[in-house]
Amino acid sequence: MIEQVEIHGFDSPQHFAEFQRSLEDAVLAAEVAPVDVEDRYGSLMFEEKWYRLSSGEIWRLVSPDFPFKGVFLRA
Repeated sequence: MIEQVEIHGFDSPQHFAEFQRSLEDAVLAAEVAPVDVEDRYGSLMFEEKWYRLSSGEIWRLVSPDFPFKGVFLRA
């Protein structure tokens, strides 16, 4: 289950990879569902994915791109 806590910058590339893997596992288990990105967090150069969590809330995952450390936030 994905904890609904905002992340304002991942601690390391490993932290991001582990979090991304847990989201992918949650999608496979049908605990969260990917949805279309509507209003981007920033530049088109940032990889961004949105997910509907079991609470029904939409959250965004924006990949790190140095010096930006990435985020996981309510959309």
